[in-house]
Amino acid sequence: MAHILVIDDEADICCILTEFLTLEGHTIDTAENGKAGLRLAEQKQYDLIITDIVMPEMDGLEFITAIKEKFPEIGIIVMSGGTVKMENGLLLSMAQDMKAYKAIAKPISFKELKAAVNMVLEG
Repeated sequence: MAHILVIDDEADICCILTEFLTLEGHTIDTAENGKAGLRLAEQKQYDLIITDIVMPEMDGLEFITAIKEKFPEIGIIVMSGGTVKMENGLLLSMAQDMKAYKAIAKPISFKELKAAVNMVLEG
């Protein structure tokens, strides 16, 4: 199936998404922030990247900007639970404006995630 990179600073989220996506037949790598994710994306080829928005070192919006400069064709799904300073809907809207294919609110619905992954991979 697909080689997917999951980026989230919460280890539990990475673990849950890895387990779910592996059961769907995908190969998964994980990174704890955008900077680590960018390093992996420069070393390996991914069919899809799923990234959180609010993370330390390099947040998801910075990551999307950087990855789209290097690999404009790669599919990106963003996820966010929002922050105290910024409403979740605004974060997700900003990510879609930056050419993320799909934005998903946390807590994540596996049904919605599966549909988004299939939509991006099928092109």
